[in-house]
Amino acid sequence: MSTLIQEVRQRGERLFERHGIPHTRLEHWKYTDIRRAIEPWLAEKADVSPGSGYEALPTDDVAFQGIDGLDAYRIRVLDGRVIEIPEALPEGVIVQPLARLLADDEARAARILNADEQASLFNGLVALNTARAQDGVVITVEAGIELARPILIQHMGHAQAAHICHALELGAQAHAMVIEHYETPEQTAGFTNVVSRVQLGSGSSLVHVRLQQESSARMHIGRLDVCQQRDSLLKSHVITLGAQTSRLDLVVNLNEAGASCELNGLYLTAGRQHADHHTVIEHRAPYCRSREEYRGILDGRSRAVFNGRVVVHEGAVGTDSEQRNANLLLSDRAEIDTKPELEIYNDDVRCAHGATVGQLDEAQLFYMKARGLDDSQARELLTFAFADEVLVRLDVSAVRRHIERLSFDKLPYAGDFDAMSLGLEESA
Repeated sequence: MSTLIQEVRQRGERLFERHGIPHTRLEHWKYTDIRRAIEPWLAEKADVSPGSGYEALPTDDVAFQGIDGLDAYRIRVLDGRVIEIPEALPEGVIVQPLARLLADDEARAARILNADEQASLFNGLVALNTARAQDGVVITVEAGIELARPILIQHMGHAQAAHICHALELGAQAHAMVIEHYETPEQTAGFTNVVSRVQLGSGSSLVHVRLQQESSARMHIGRLDVCQQRDSLLKSHVITLGAQTSRLDLVVNLNEAGASCELNGLYLTAGRQHADHHTVIEHRAPYCRSREEYRGILDGRSRAVFNGRVVVHEGAVGTDSEQRNANLLLSDRAEIDTKPELEIYNDDVRCAHGATVGQLDEAQLFYMKARGLDDSQARELLTFAFADEVLVRLDVSAVRRHIERLSFDKLPYAGDFDAMSLGLEESA
């Protein structure tokens, strides 16, 4: 291992020793206790030697589910290691495994791995990712390139810990869609710790979809860091369906004038699942725009956490920001902790935020039943309509249909209706 990479790894270990596993005495972790469950997965250190990660392997025996009808450039990651990358990519689009960069371009690999201790929502697990990430996908879309097909990164995990670090860089006036899809075989225990770092050049646009449907016996901790230059656009879609305990930190830095972001999220929990979403939008430049709406549907004895913070820094005049969090409780024992926040250090801004928590409207249920539906069908239809308020913003029909089916299957009355009866195929 080179001296440079070794220094980055050692710094990550030192930061992890300093900050440790996040605990409930920390303000941003007060509702999410992971220490006891995560400790067994941290005992054994992973092999982080350069070049040890990428190896093209046959994937016929690996049950990657995929997304039906999606025409995409496909990348496959198994237990934190890149095992398949596209052979034919458009000119100006470069996809490399991080493990290969560790051997061939140490300076760039070090920049990708290095953790910023001063960043919003920094915690010990980010530092641990720096120290132990075995591999990841590094994607470069050069200036002026517009990808006609999305890039799909499929993650499959088995009974072990996986530390993964992705990087995505779009040049000026580049346009792309990237989908991160996380899945594991049912009842497969393990721990996923993934950090994705995104750089958007001037005038570029990115549609980023993050679909997490890991096993109900698994823990999933993720972080998405985005830095945007002038007039760039981010459309983020976060869908959380799986894992026993999951946490996603999403930090967007609007660093130059005219940058904008749209954050859409949907989380469905059941049984004793726990899903935590923390978002921070840093308005650091004038005339930037942000829109955010996260929706949650909670059943059983599950619990969800949403904390969305918008910070308008000094000098960020003309900021336009709206933030909403809506939650639907299907059970008397389900629980949501929601906290939208605004920090404003300017007068010339337009900002709004709000949160709602409730159950299905009895008047709407009566209306549906008066037109021939029984009680369970009416509840199913209204619940699905609540979720679809977010999903309809996904522009790629194959991805939207796939997520709609997964979401529908998880709803408590899914056996009474099917996707065709709701008109999903026709509406797509």
